[in-house]
Amino acid sequence: MVTVAISGLGSRGKDTYAKCQHIFPERMRIVAIADPIAEKVEEVREEYGVDPSLCFSSAEEMLEREKLADVMFVCTQDRQHYAHAMKAMEKGYDLLLEKPISPSPDECRKIQETAERLGRRVVVCHVLRYTPFYQYIYRTLRSGEIGKIVAIQAIENVGYWHQAHSFVRGNWRNSEETSPMILQKSCHDMDILRWLCGQPCARISSFGSLMHFRRENAAWIVPERCGRTVPMTRRKST
Repeated sequence: MVTVAISGLGSRGKDTYAKCQHIFPERMRIVAIADPIAEKVEEVREEYGVDPSLCFSSAEEMLEREKLADVMFVCTQDRQHYAHAMKAMEKGYDLLLEKPISPSPDECRKIQETAERLGRRVVVCHVLRYTPFYQYIYRTLRSGEIGKIVAIQAIENVGYWHQAHSFVRGNWRNSEETSPMILQKSCHDMDILRWLCGQPCARISSFGSLMHFRRENAAWIVPERCGRTVPMTRRKST
């Protein structure tokens, strides 16, 4: 049985990793949770029977306490990962660390150095490596059955709803506040391609702009906010 503390109760912490307790109840138990949204904390507390005294309004508040579990799931926002991971490792936690580790290469290196110095396990959530589909491709490539890898063509198709609600005006709308899209969205692609190739990447480039996603390009039927109950009326010209 592994006890778990979860910092960040979004789509990863609450809706993905916490659910593993239902799948493997004999192997995982959530004992502490933290999130600034009280409704999410209460929802998870009720679903998993977490002691109210171990429910916190922030990861920082949770980390003020002595070690509460074997592992901490760090599922906070991208630019919070470094501080939370470092403090958690110092407290004695092993980590399940949501990707990307950090927008800063130096912070990534410091997390690795600290984990090695303290003997902590840090697993980064590059989940594609663990899917049967990619594991089969990996084994096939390593066997030499289809020859040597000469080139890989890959494209990341981001759903329109994901683009609008995450990268235009969602949590990842501004790379100064979080991480750039190539890191937040495409680090899965970069990781799986590097893993399949078995070689380090030499260079990465990216380009893009906000040319299209601007107020003046909005269709007249688009509401001020995308809510199901908002009538589709003509927008103001301002």
